[in-house]
Amino acid sequence: MTAEPKSLRVGETLRLRIVAHVDENILQLDNATLPDLSGFDSLGDERRCSTSGHGSDCVEVMTLSPTEAGDRTIAPTTLDAIDARNGKPSHFATNSVTIHVGGSVQPHGVTRALLDDLLKPIAILLIVGAAAYALLWGFVRRKPPPAPVPPPARPVTPATSPDPLLQLVAALARERTRACVLAVRDELRRRVGAREDETLDDLLARRATGDDPAVPGALPAVERAAFIDDFQLDGAIDDALRTLSKWHQS
Repeated sequence: MTAEPKSLRVGETLRLRIVAHVDENILQLDNATLPDLSGFDSLGDERRCSTSGHGSDCVEVMTLSPTEAGDRTIAPTTLDAIDARNGKPSHFATNSVTIHVGGSVQPHGVTRALLDDLLKPIAILLIVGAAAYALLWGFVRRKPPPAPVPPPARPVTPATSPDPLLQLVAALARERTRACVLAVRDELRRRVGAREDETLDDLLARRATGDDPAVPGALPAVERAAFIDDFQLDGAIDDALRTLSKWHQS
């Protein structure tokens, strides 16, 4: 069981990742008991199991937001299963995880910021009003000569907003962390219109393409990097970046 990040503030989010391997092919992991998550708000929970010739790898990723400051230890996740070594019912447990949670913004800081937000517009209005009054008084006392007609302004070409996916891929190439992989995955799923309960197999089955038919081609590699074991993460990121590079060139 791992958490990322392990240091954050009240109101921010972290991802709690629980990984289990069993020596049989299963679609979901039963008899698992999650730890007590009091002091956290749950913002989402995603589970999946992938099978191979050596059993099944099951991953659960929970998005949490701490509600209290301090050092908080999340107890192990437990599992009741048959021990393949002796064939007896056994009780298994993950490691525990300790999270450091900093305090939220102090109330007096919020009050001061609120006062600044209120006072600045008032001061600007007073300055503008005084300037307008001075100009009006000058026009009344002395009528200025007609102002020359300015030349027509050149049309302004609107700036092209950067593609958020390209920015996320660049961040992944720089930092190569699971958090960056998950950010790229979320953007790809958003582009194909994926629902929260839809898996990769569901998206491929309905041939979800969104606005760009090349995007689904990058989803399998990014999905694999998002849920692979930590010791295989670096190679999976290399594969995902190669796939994303081909998508960008296309």
